Amino acid sequence: MRTMFVIPLLATAFGTTFSAPARAGHTCDALGEPGWSTVPSREVLKVVDAAPYRVGADWFVDRTTTVLPLCNYINAGGNYSLRSYSLSPEDETERVMICRAGAAVASYAGPCPPK
Repeated sequence: MRTMFVIPLLATAFGTTFSAPARAGHTCDALGEPGWSTVPSREVLKVVDAAPYRVGADWFVDRTTTVLPLCNYINAGGNYSLRSYSLSPEDETERVMICRAGAAVASYAGPCPPK
């Protein structure tokens, strides 16, 4: 129980935020059979970066991630039902900084400015 209070305290002290795990943004049908739980999830299919562009002294890319929403049915023994299914793939686009004032950010290994 003490751990719940220590983590936010450490996050505040170091200026770090911890986020909850990503949750599925879709709803699934209930299987309707006793003993089965519905577990929605999202699997990443591909990630594509557009050409880099400059905004002031910083450089960005528009990253498009294609995800596959899944509806999994699982029982207490850890078995998946063959009635599990997927929905149509979805694209999500976000703006990602790759260079800040001429220096690469931690997640970017390329040159700044990008070529």
